[in-house]
Amino acid sequence: MPQLLLFPDPRPLVERLGTEFYRQLPERPGVYLMQDAAGLVLYVGKAKNLRQRLTSYRVANPDRMARRHLRLLRLVRKIELQECADEATALARESELLRSLKPKFNRAGVWPGNPRFLVWRLGEAKLELAIAKAPNDGWQVFGPFG
Repeated sequence: MPQLLLFPDPRPLVERLGTEFYRQLPERPGVYLMQDAAGLVLYVGKAKNLRQRLTSYRVANPDRMARRHLRLLRLVRKIELQECADEATALARESELLRSLKPKFNRAGVWPGNPRFLVWRLGEAKLELAIAKAPNDGWQVFGPFG
């Protein structure tokens, strides 16, 4: 038998944004930007279905959510949506926003990786290929890649 709660789980985003916000969410791919009261972007996320993804933030259950996520939800005052044509476009847009905004609550994808080069040279009847951090003398170069 499920345990009855004396108090319902907190729903900070529903309290601040309203149930109508959740009803009007599109079922499309896109990017969402969670902002604080001053308009500072705290978190950038990507979704193949914005309604489904953002609905997962409705209930802030301390037993099932990391403290970091609970802190984020307490600070969010506005969520901006950017719809995209498809999931690949949303992923590219998220990556662009992460690198330019460097939101406080995002960990992955905020800083670009070290550049790498595809290098090659033709030796005695053999082709040598490598990935290098910097172009080397005597090698043909393609890149850099992030």
